[in-house]
Amino acid sequence: MSLYFRSFVLLCFLFGAASSELFAQGRSSIVGYVFGAKRSPVSEVEVELRNDVNRVIGRTRTDGSGRYSFFGVPNGRVSVTVLPLRTNFETQTQEVDIAGIGARGQLIPENVQLDFYLRPRKGSDPTSDNAVIFFQEVPDEAKQAYQSAIAHLDGKRTNEGIAELERALTLLPSYFAALERLGVEQMNATNYDGAIKSFTSALSVNKRSFVSRYGLGYSNFAVKKWDAAIDAAEKALELEKNSVPALIVLGISQRSLKRFDEAERSLVRAKKLDDGKTADLYWNLALLYAHNLKKYQEAADALEAYLKANPSIPDATNIKKLIKQFRENRPPSD
Repeated sequence: MSLYFRSFVLLCFLFGAASSELFAQGRSSIVGYVFGAKRSPVSEVEVELRNDVNRVIGRTRTDGSGRYSFFGVPNGRVSVTVLPLRTNFETQTQEVDIAGIGARGQLIPENVQLDFYLRPRKGSDPTSDNAVIFFQEVPDEAKQAYQSAIAHLDGKRTNEGIAELERALTLLPSYFAALERLGVEQMNATNYDGAIKSFTSALSVNKRSFVSRYGLGYSNFAVKKWDAAIDAAEKALELEKNSVPALIVLGISQRSLKRFDEAERSLVRAKKLDDGKTADLYWNLALLYAHNLKKYQEAADALEAYLKANPSIPDATNIKKLIKQFRENRPPSD
């Protein structure tokens, strides 16, 4: 599989579960925390970044400590909106001006802290069962180690960041945010066995974490533990039903177990949500249609979508020959 899948959760964790775009300008950042009742962190809620014409330019999700972050924020007036779906809190928006330019016209990145204190919807109880809230008492020393780890990781000092995460876990072995982030870093380094252990431990503390569910699914998928991958991906989809990466992991794992009809349903569902962006999705759909379901027209359609999503691929000529072959209803072995 491509680097896309190995790095997806890290990107999800830092820049957005749904679909962040690369910003055209600026090196500024907006980070902050989302709090609910009694200043408890609100985890796993979506946060959107919009530009001055109200266009969404970034999405992310709060982690176990309620933290969110946007990097590469463009200059100008932007707004940050917390969308606490599936909770009893109200949506909240704050605006901020990013100048990013010094007195002499030089680029100066701004680092803005923007915290949110959510209000309960009228007539609701924010601590009721349907509020997606996770709170954990953390000793100050462990919290400082975690914050130091995040600073190192944000600065691309991976070894130092992992060392600080491990120190935080020595101080509090059940520290959810540290366990989840350690799993992310292990998965990004292809240490899948370590990631499986970290994500499993994180989920024993907070079972409603999408990042840990997806990470567990992908890590099991990477070591070909198909049943475990399917179980974790299905549970991830219970938390985020429109997750394209989770659907892809589910579909490919089902295909590996020769559950071809289920695999088709999962991958077609991902296709409907993907909007033509994920090349690996269409490649795996083509494999399923051509080699397993013998649906050659659909295989040709999937390969055309693959080329459109990945126009710079070096062997495009050979893929176009395959498309022609499938349009003539000839199997790939011909």
